Amino acid sequence: MTKLLIMAYMGTGKTELENRYDNIVDFDFQDYRYIYDESVRHLPLEQRKGSANLRTNNPDYPKNFLEDAVKLLNEGKIVVSPFIDHVFSAYDDFDIKSKINDLRVILVCPTRDNFAEYVERFKRRGNSDEFIARREKEFSSLVDLFEQANNYERIVMKTGQFLSEALEEYGVVLDAKNYIKK
Repeated sequence: MTKLLIMAYMGTGKTELENRYDNIVDFDFQDYRYIYDESVRHLPLEQRKGSANLRTNNPDYPKNFLEDAVKLLNEGKIVVSPFIDHVFSAYDDFDIKSKINDLRVILVCPTRDNFAEYVERFKRRGNSDEFIARREKEFSSLVDLFEQANNYERIVMKTGQFLSEALEEYGVVLDAKNYIKK
């Protein structure tokens, strides 16, 4: 059975996919990369994301993250991670494609001129101004990384499009247990 790892830009709809399908895991790095201060640990993830002064780096990252990703993929889960430089680099340096038999890796990113739409999405889901400022600072270089990642399947998000629609348009059909390529 083919396994699927999707790395999609923040705000594309990864969490919505997890909410709609039993076999999809919105596999975020935050709780692997950071150890959060007790004062924010209880907050939803989207609100904790901007709390840079209330977290410390976890020395086990990215090993802890990659081990769990491999476990989930081998269990038949579709793993959906953020497309951000250090997550992409962790998977790429680890050479995830060689560690898992029959693995497809798809990168998903908006166009360079569509960042304003994502700012509105970040605000609607409760991200902090600090989070948004970091995303804006790195956006151009992340699009560069996406455009240069020729060893991966790539989907460019259209204006107003969400991840489920982009995957369907690309030919990835999701159902409750499996996915199939048309």
